[in-house]
Amino acid sequence: MKLIVPLLIGALAACSDPDSGPVTVTPKTVTVKAGEKSTFSASVKDAKDPRVLWSVEGGDSRGTISSSGVYTAPAEAGTYTVVATNAVDTSKKDTATVKVEAVQTPTVIVKVTPEVATIGQGTVTDLTAEVSGSSITAVQWSVEGGDENGIVSSTGRYTAPDKSGTFTVTATSVADPTKKGSASITVEPVVVEEVKVTVSPTSATTTWDGTVQLTAAVTGTNNLAVLWSVEGGDANGYVSSTGVYRAPHKAGTFTVTAASVADPAKKATATIRVDPVVVETVAVTVSPKTGTVAQDAAFSLSAQVTGTNNAAVQWSVVGGDDNGTVSSTGVYRAPRRAGTFTVTATSVADPTKSDSATLTVDPIVVPTVAVTVSPKTGTVAQDAAFSLSAQVTGSSNVAVQWSVVGGDDNGTVSSTGVYRAPRRAGTFTVTATSVADPTKSDSATLTVDPVVVPTVAVSVTPKTATVDQGAVVNLTAEVTGTSVVAVTWAVEGGSANGAVTSSGAYTAPKKPGTYTVTATSVADASKKDSAVITVPVAGTVKYEDPTGTGWRLVRNASLSSGNTLVLDLVGPTGQSGRGADLTLGLDAATASWSTVDGSEYVANGGYELGAAPQLLKSGVKGSTLSVGVYQKGAPAHAYNGALLSVALTVKATAETPAGTVVPLNVLKAHALPASGSLQAINVAVGTLTTAQ
Repeated sequence: MKLIVPLLIGALAACSDPDSGPVTVTPKTVTVKAGEKSTFSASVKDAKDPRVLWSVEGGDSRGTISSSGVYTAPAEAGTYTVVATNAVDTSKKDTATVKVEAVQTPTVIVKVTPEVATIGQGTVTDLTAEVSGSSITAVQWSVEGGDENGIVSSTGRYTAPDKSGTFTVTATSVADPTKKGSASITVEPVVVEEVKVTVSPTSATTTWDGTVQLTAAVTGTNNLAVLWSVEGGDANGYVSSTGVYRAPHKAGTFTVTAASVADPAKKATATIRVDPVVVETVAVTVSPKTGTVAQDAAFSLSAQVTGTNNAAVQWSVVGGDDNGTVSSTGVYRAPRRAGTFTVTATSVADPTKSDSATLTVDPIVVPTVAVTVSPKTGTVAQDAAFSLSAQVTGSSNVAVQWSVVGGDDNGTVSSTGVYRAPRRAGTFTVTATSVADPTKSDSATLTVDPVVVPTVAVSVTPKTATVDQGAVVNLTAEVTGTSVVAVTWAVEGGSANGAVTSSGAYTAPKKPGTYTVTATSVADASKKDSAVITVPVAGTVKYEDPTGTGWRLVRNASLSSGNTLVLDLVGPTGQSGRGADLTLGLDAATASWSTVDGSEYVANGGYELGAAPQLLKSGVKGSTLSVGVYQKGAPAHAYNGALLSVALTVKATAETPAGTVVPLNVLKAHALPASGSLQAINVAVGTLTTAQ
């Protein structure tokens, strides 16, 4: 009997407590990755103050949940149950099912670009390493065989040794040292040429203490430095290390010499004629001549000095500071009294030369104060803000005192005019009163609307987009009908179909296809919207020509079409020659070489082959193309257009998405100039990518 009585009393208390109703958990099912979090909510029917106890069936090994319903998944995949129990009546409870998926670890891959390159002894080339499959993208660079085969910096800049050969540079992943990528660098022997120096201009004219900018060009060596000097020493002027000649204070003709640092026996000169300075009469002109200014206000004057290189002036006010002041830059500050005053500018070079301006200072006019509130009317939601502004005229003190007629029950207003509506409907008056003259004020009438409970809706922008592989699309989600505008982003099908951040930045996968990205309202998980992102298969190629005016490969627009690209070799403007050859490399997985005219892998574009001894050859071995066009006996051809052409075709398959970079490298190249022997040339290559 002693046990039955308390149980009956507890049961009666539970039945009478309005917070003891059944429990409902939302959402009922979720899917998360191992270690990720998911938030649940629980309601108690008819409860004014629901009290819920959260737990996970099977204990912490199946995940943990906080008192606010935030569930943290365990490291082990599986299906687990979350329980919400009514703390008032523990017999009332509800459950939710959580499916935990295992996290897949990606494979680390290192790719070095370019994979092959050709440079000269002692020169440099910049390599880059792309690391995928890990958030740690750092690499460790090294040269096979040590420093005698060249050195490489921590940023991938390789400096060739003073010997020829082929050397291997390797980038090793810091995240997984078993993963690495390499580049093969061919170092060609140095071609020794005769050093020559030229100076430009070869002659010039200036005046005493004047300057002339000279430049020196050095050929036949990698050391382009020169040593400047003036014949006869500083008495005949001096020249800076950058070739700026400063004339002496005398007339005459003087010689400036630039000598090669690499070979001091090689030099060139310029002849400078220094004319005497013509002395002019100094004159000063002040502008404007007259003006009107308010008391204690500023007025800007300027002075022009002619007849001397010294343009400085000394400003003054006639009668001293009682009549105002003037700065060293000609800014006049008026006194606090009316009148007419004179401001003078005197030449520093010749104090006998000056000019003046006459300025009138007006009396102070006291205006009438007025206050204008804007806007005069407005509509605002309950407990929402509405911005008002007040303009005060007729006074330098533009401050106002804001107030709400009827006090805080009718809303409040900040010192900057921001009105906060009360939590009830009605029409209220907000007043701005002048601080300078409290008898002057103006008001606005604001209507506070009744509360309307909106329906939650989610709208994603843009709805569709087409991007290249690995590109980023910034999606936005607008949530209406609730003050909680947060959303959760997800990619349909998981990370294999791309990734999206909490701010809506979607990164496309490195494969073609159509993918769906969804934004779900945090306030109402049943409300969501999606965007469809398309990663297209490559159908054409895009080539961006290299910049510069030297040797380069440029796109032939008339012969290129679809996924076939025709490239023209063009030479430096103003030069001429009798032939050229190229050895080019492609990535065999993404592209292959094509014939230009159906029979040859090279087409002559500008050389006069004719009947004279000539050579036109081409051949493909694997992914390497070798071509050459030469002439003998005929006059040298000017480099004023395409000299020869080659063609390649990019493989358009489902595994080649738009935006894929296709490596294209010049392994070596030579040209036969109009005079002299065959010489190595550097040919610039543009950027080749697949397109839609």
